[in-house]
Amino acid sequence: MVSLRNISSVAVIKYGIARDELPRDLIEELRIIEGLIKSDLTGEFFTLNFVWDDGEWRFRIPNQQPVTIRAGGRNFLGLAGGKLFLFDVRKISIDDFKVYLKERRITFYGMCFSVKSSDGRVRVFKSTISFTKVHYIDAMKMSSEVVGDHGKSKVRERIFSTANSEMCFTFSL
Repeated sequence: MVSLRNISSVAVIKYGIARDELPRDLIEELRIIEGLIKSDLTGEFFTLNFVWDDGEWRFRIPNQQPVTIRAGGRNFLGLAGGKLFLFDVRKISIDDFKVYLKERRITFYGMCFSVKSSDGRVRVFKSTISFTKVHYIDAMKMSSEVVGDHGKSKVRERIFSTANSEMCFTFSL
């Protein structure tokens, strides 16, 4: 069972709430949790730089505009978000994210808009990013899903590594 203290700590970090009026021991605990997020849930991978700083996620892909996701509102990422989350010809918006420190993963929730169709259909979008080691090399797996008509899903996955060559496996299901 998760304690109210843990839930509150994650909320303070996620939403970037000011800490100046909090008790000192809680401020120290928040510093430790945020340090864990920065060390365990971020990284510089072969074709992707993934950073947590001051209440927001920042993604950098070479030769592309950076993508930023902040808690507390809808983040319109456009086509850059579609490319980042493995759906190249779709526009993505992110409404929320959840951090799972023990499992070393983050799940982003939002909407996906097709560029090709003019009917304006919006689909539910979810992407989970998990971190692991593969033979002493840090790796990040991104699994993105768009739920379409009648509950039919499109899933795309990619594995990024910190090595000089990307372990790039893109799966479409």
